[in-house]
Amino acid sequence: MPSMPRSSPLPRALGCTLAVAAATAVLPRAFVPAALPRHLAASSSISAWRSAQERPSGNLATGAGVGCLVALCAATAAVAAKARATARCQAEGKEEWKGADYFSGLTESVPLVMDNVAVAKVLPHRYPFLLVDKVVAFEPGKKIVGVKNVTANEPQFTGHFPDRPIMPGVLMVEAMAQLGGLVCLQAPISDGQGEFFFAGIDGIKFRKPVVPGDTLVMEMELLKFREKRGIAKMTGRAFVDGKRAVEVKEFTFALVKDS
Repeated sequence: MPSMPRSSPLPRALGCTLAVAAATAVLPRAFVPAALPRHLAASSSISAWRSAQERPSGNLATGAGVGCLVALCAATAAVAAKARATARCQAEGKEEWKGADYFSGLTESVPLVMDNVAVAKVLPHRYPFLLVDKVVAFEPGKKIVGVKNVTANEPQFTGHFPDRPIMPGVLMVEAMAQLGGLVCLQAPISDGQGEFFFAGIDGIKFRKPVVPGDTLVMEMELLKFREKRGIAKMTGRAFVDGKRAVEVKEFTFALVKDS
C-alpha cells in the first residue's frame, strides 16, 4: 500500500492497520471507531461491519471482512482527499467549494411544526392568496414563527414591477396577519368556529425590500385578547437573511362567529 504523506501520520497508520487486518481476514471487535462522520457511519458497509462485531466470536468472516475492509479503505481515502483539498484551498487562499448537501444541511435543525397542508386546514385562504408556507415555532395562545418563500412565479410580480420585482408591502403585512390568524383560530384563543378579520394596524415600518428568492421569516405575538368582544391585539416582525424587513407595532383582529 502506498505510504501516506508525512504530514498525515494518522491516515498512514490506519492504512497499515487495514493492510495487516486484510492479510489475516480477521478484524478486532473494537477496531471501528464509535464516532464516524455521519455520511460514513450511515453506509451499508459500515452497518454490516458493526453487525458482524456483535457475533459471539468478535471477528468477521473472511468474505465479509474483506468487503468491509475495502469499503472502509475507500471511505478513509475519501476523508483524506477531502482534508487535502481543504488544506490546498487554504494554502492558495481560495474558498473551499460547498455543494448542495452543505447548503441543504443549514436548515436541517429547523423544526417543522405545521406544513402547508396543516396551515390550510386552519386558514380559509387559498392560492394565490395563502401566504404562509409553514410554521417552525408555535406557543399556543402566545406566539408563532412562520415562513413565506417568495418566488418569481407569484402573480403580483407581473406588474410590481416588470423590470424589478419587489414584494408589495401590503402583502408582507397580509402574510404576517395570516400567521397571526393561526394563533387566533386555534385553542386556547378560539374553538375554530368563525373567522378572524383584519380590523386595524398601527406603527408599520418597512426596513428592506423583499424580492423573489427571499425567505421571509415572520413572527407574531399576542398582546391581549378580549374574549367578550372577540378582539385580539398582536405585534409582529419579519426578517430576510437575519435582517429586519418589516415590523408592525400593533395588529387588531376581530372574531366573527358563524351564525
